[in-house]
Amino acid sequence: MDGRKPGGERRATQVRGGALLAAGALAALVAGACGGRVVVDGFEPPPDGSDGSGGSWSSGDTASSAPQGSSGAGQGGSIGEGGAPPIPPLVKEEHDNVDIDGAVPVTIEPGTLGFTAVAEIMASSPSFEPIGIESIRGPDGRLLAADYTIAGTMAAFFNQGIGAAAVPQTGADASAPLAPGVYWIKLGNGGVGPLVEPVRLSVWHRRTLDGRFHGGKIDINAFIAGEAVSEQYMRRALLAAYEGYVGLGVGSINIRHLGSEWEFIDDELLPGLLEQTAGAPGRPALNVIAVTAFGGSIVQASGVTPAVPSVAVEHGTHLSGIVVTLYEEPSVDSFILRHELGHLAGLFHTTELDADFGDPLDDTEQCSNMRSRRERCPDFGNLMFPTGGDFSGTMTPQQTAIVRASALYRGIVEQGGGAAVPLPADADTPASGAPIAPPTPGEGARSFAPDRLASTAALPPHAAALLAGHFCGQSAARGADFDELLRAAGADADRLLAVGRDPGAPAYVRARALTAAGRAATRSSASARVIAELQALAADPRLPRRARLGAVEGVASASPAAARALAARLTADADGVVERMATRAAAR
Repeated sequence: MDGRKPGGERRATQVRGGALLAAGALAALVAGACGGRVVVDGFEPPPDGSDGSGGSWSSGDTASSAPQGSSGAGQGGSIGEGGAPPIPPLVKEEHDNVDIDGAVPVTIEPGTLGFTAVAEIMASSPSFEPIGIESIRGPDGRLLAADYTIAGTMAAFFNQGIGAAAVPQTGADASAPLAPGVYWIKLGNGGVGPLVEPVRLSVWHRRTLDGRFHGGKIDINAFIAGEAVSEQYMRRALLAAYEGYVGLGVGSINIRHLGSEWEFIDDELLPGLLEQTAGAPGRPALNVIAVTAFGGSIVQASGVTPAVPSVAVEHGTHLSGIVVTLYEEPSVDSFILRHELGHLAGLFHTTELDADFGDPLDDTEQCSNMRSRRERCPDFGNLMFPTGGDFSGTMTPQQTAIVRASALYRGIVEQGGGAAVPLPADADTPASGAPIAPPTPGEGARSFAPDRLASTAALPPHAAALLAGHFCGQSAARGADFDELLRAAGADADRLLAVGRDPGAPAYVRARALTAAGRAATRSSASARVIAELQALAADPRLPRRARLGAVEGVASASPAAARALAARLTADADGVVERMATRAAAR
């Protein structure tokens, strides 16, 4: 029977809140910050505690209507029609040299939508030492997070060199505005020993004049690794995914290119990839990194977000963005981008693949048995369903409120107002290139849904849905194995090969099937035949690149010796990406 989340321990995730403080409340914030330094949207308040009304503001935003939809968009009215904000939408409160043995008081003013706490080890380069938010206590004494977790979830509020948590993140706190008063935030490093480097706590407050959401703009820095995707498709996918997302609009889109060495990413390379966002323009700004494929423990993933929440207010850290592989199937790619942004903003999976765990919200349903009931789960249509569900991407009011409370976007503080200008870049980061204006979305985009995938008709329903769905890196990081799930759903090597050969199937589905066929071959008496067919498919120039890459990975998973033979066969292949991936696979 499906119902609400059961009790029991769950590792935690993190939410992002932002808040802005009314200009008249700045002095109170400074006084209540226990020595903390306050930066208001790129300028510091005058030493006399006045409202800083001499600060420079400009909007520059054009009118944009936010369409109403199942994702909760459109409830904030028009986006960016009015003038400059009368108060700053996002305020950074900074505490240097924080003692992890004590708690830091943070004053939350009336009208605050939420706040995000970021703990960071201050070192000359990104640190790999653990740090995070050990606990958050509310004004009423209630623990909102404890022992780096929220009960019932599956992630921790710490990471390598930087950790984040936020309020709201649970159903009890998802109403706007947030309860005002003094919150107490305690940092920690998991008890691994004394800290060598100093630690900084930054708390980002998001507010509006009346404590209600009025819209804003998401600025995006898009990074393309090698030949993962074209600039044109990247822009089109970002606009399709994020224009109107929870009532927000898309601001600037900046395109950057990374070397081909970043095309293939496993869990060990992920932190270094996120460091490549250093020097990106604008804050807050969403960093989206497109790669060709994932490997290691995150093989078969469509997207990876390093923590829940991650950060859009700092670049070059181990939490600075989301990483995706785009399939050039518009409806699927839109889902991947929105789902991963949900994690970055603080949303958990409604139900984890381990069904004892899920999100801590009151208005999302949970599936009682993910393995046997997946397509009949009550949350199958939700954006945060772990396998993509039916790609409808619905969101509940509490999910929408959490994203809106995050520090993800440039906010609007009143109905009909304009969005704030971006915060300046960090002083110690290099200047960025000029922005590239987003183009008009392309026409003729194909839509796709897994229930229309005829080639999987011979597969059991669970296996077909997995092949066509989204596999989230958050699930992989918590031990879910995509190929093990396929095997449990009844997909054997021959059925998977049949999907991989089918020219009517989307290329990414063929790729997943061929990778899984290679992994299944290790348990098959016909492994030599399966490997030989995978080698032939990998070398076939008539196949889409992604399908060939899936076959390459399938060969490498089945036999290192066969992978080396395939790499030699593909030397000087006309498709340089396939050649590079085959060489890399042979070296693993």
